[in-house]
Amino acid sequence: MSINENKVEIIPVGNALRAIVFMGLGLVSIITGFVLTPLLSGIWEGLGLQQSASQLLDINTFALVGEANIGAPFVNAGIMLIVVMLSYLLTKTTINGGTIAAAFMVFGFSFAGKTLWNVWPLFFGVIIHALINKKPVNTVTGLAWFSSALSPLVSVFTLYIRPSEETNATIGEKAVFSTLGLVLGVVVGLIAGYLVATFAGFLAEKHTGLTLYNAGFAAGLAGFLIFAVMKVIGLGHTGPGPWHEFPNIANGRLAAGIAVCLVYLLITGLLISVKERGYIDKIVAGKYAGSAVEQFGFGATLVNMAVCGFMCLLYWKLTVTANAHGVFFACLFTVVGFAANGISVRTMAPIMAGVYVTSVVLGGINAAIAGTSIIESAFNYVGSKNMLIAAIFGCGMAPVVYKHGAKIGFFAGMIHSVLVPNTGGLHGWMNLYNNGFCIGLVVTFFVPMLLALAATFGKKQKEEN
Repeated sequence: MSINENKVEIIPVGNALRAIVFMGLGLVSIITGFVLTPLLSGIWEGLGLQQSASQLLDINTFALVGEANIGAPFVNAGIMLIVVMLSYLLTKTTINGGTIAAAFMVFGFSFAGKTLWNVWPLFFGVIIHALINKKPVNTVTGLAWFSSALSPLVSVFTLYIRPSEETNATIGEKAVFSTLGLVLGVVVGLIAGYLVATFAGFLAEKHTGLTLYNAGFAAGLAGFLIFAVMKVIGLGHTGPGPWHEFPNIANGRLAAGIAVCLVYLLITGLLISVKERGYIDKIVAGKYAGSAVEQFGFGATLVNMAVCGFMCLLYWKLTVTANAHGVFFACLFTVVGFAANGISVRTMAPIMAGVYVTSVVLGGINAAIAGTSIIESAFNYVGSKNMLIAAIFGCGMAPVVYKHGAKIGFFAGMIHSVLVPNTGGLHGWMNLYNNGFCIGLVVTFFVPMLLALAATFGKKQKEEN
C-alpha cells in the first residue's frame, strides 16, 4: 500500500500490469472491429484504404473505408495502442497520467489520421532530439507519441504531393507511391518531430500550464512553419477536401463500439479499485492537476477515464443532429486519456457549456441573417462537425477551470469555439491536434485578457460598494 499527499490509501499497480490493462483495451478494440466487419477481407480492405489516405484533418475515416468496412478503424486503433504500450515496456517508460494521455491520443487518432506507418518518422524525430540533448529516452517517449499529431504530413509527402506549374499544388485524388516521396516523408517527418520536441519545452512556460495539449500547440507551430515553406517552394495544398458525413444508420453501431471500450475501462477500474472506491468520488467529481494515478490510484483513474468518456458520448447524443465520425472518436478518446492527467467531469462541464451556448447563439444569428428557422439552425449548428469537436476537445483547458474557476472556463470555451474553425489552414490541415493548437492560442493570449477584465470589473465593483 502507499499513501499519497491527500492521505489516500492506494493499491500499487505495477507498470507491466498497467500496460497489460491497456493492451487489453487494444484487444477489445480489435475484437469490436471484427464484430462490426466479420469478413477478414473487409478489414484488410479498410486498413489498406486508411494507410493510403492523405489523413489530413477532418477526413471522416468511416466514410473513407465504407460502411461495410467500419470495423477496420477499430482494428487499426487497437493495434496502435498495443504498439504504444510495447514501446513503453521496451524503453522502461513509466505509465502515468502523461504517458497514458499520449497513448490514448494515438489510440483515438488512429480512427482519424494515424496509421501503422505514418507515425514513425515523427516518433524518431523526438528520440533524435533526446539523444542529441543527452536526455534518457524513457523521459520523452510520451512526447514522441504526442508528436505524431503531424502524421498527415508524412502521408502527404510520401503519397500525395503533386508538384505543378501553379504556385500551390493540390493533393492528388489517389495515392501514388514513389521512392522520392518516401524519402521526403521520412526526412520531413524527422525534422517535424525534432521541431515539436524543441517547441514543447519552450511553450510550456508561455501558457503557464493552462492547456493539457501542450504538444498540440507545439505541433501546430511546427506545422505552420513547415507548411509555410511548402507553399513558398510550390508544394502547398488547398485543403482536405469535402467533409463526409457518415450515414445515420451506422451511428448506433459506432456508438456501441465506443461504449464497449468505455465499459471495459469502467469494469477493469472497479475491479482494481475494490478497496479504493471511496476515492473514486474524489477524482470523478473533483478538480485536480497532474497525474491522477499517483493521487487516486490506477483503478480510480480508469473509472474516471470511463466516466469522462461517457460524458462525451452523452453530449454527442444530446446534440441530436450530430453523426459519428472518425474525428469524434479521436476527440472522445483524447478526453478519456487526459482523464488520467487533469480532466474530470467538474472541469469539463464549464468549457462544454461555453461551446454549447456559443453554438446556439451563432446558429441563431446565421438563421436570422439567412431568414430561416432560428431554432432549427441553432441546434443544427450545435451538432455541426466544428462545434461538436470544439466542445469535447475544449476540455483540454481543464487547468483554466482548476486554477481560475468555472466562469473563466466558460468564457474560454466560448472563445475557443469561435477561433478553432479558422486555424486548420495555418498548418495546411496537417496537425491532427488542431484544437490543441487553438487552445494554446486561447490560453496564451485570451485567458490573460479575461483575467485582466475580471480583475478590472471586480475592482470597479469594490469601488462602487
